Amino acid sequence: MAARRRRMIYVDTTALIALANRNDRNHDEARIFLEDMLRGGVILVIGRPVLAEFLNGVSKRVGKRRAIELYKAYSKSKFIVIERETEGDWGKAWDAFLKYEDQDGMDLVDCLSFAIMERLNIKEAFTFDRDYETYGFTIKPGTRRV
Repeated sequence: MAARRRRMIYVDTTALIALANRNDRNHDEARIFLEDMLRGGVILVIGRPVLAEFLNGVSKRVGKRRAIELYKAYSKSKFIVIERETEGDWGKAWDAFLKYEDQDGMDLVDCLSFAIMERLNIKEAFTFDRDYETYGFTIKPGTRRV
């Protein structure tokens, strides 16, 4: 019998921001959801484009030292996988970017995330960005605020 694959959920920048910023309106909901996922042994997948976007924001708004601390914590976690984008992901992302040209909020980082999720067969995103739902993914914890 084949081993069962652990559940994976993709983590978007909006979730990372909500977790890192106690003043974010989604902080409590994000924290509770994360705790539930960790208790359930879920693997959190963060694409490098999302990680770069998030760490750049932290570096500019809070400081580079904090961005470095967060990166070190994420890269050492047994519950987090930092996933590189591939050339194939880039091609799919660009196609999606063009296809959804009427969706100004759906940026290239979102489209790269979609391509990574499809490649890894991940159906759920930990996000507060409804563009993931527009593209066809299930968003968790289910609140759509962006």
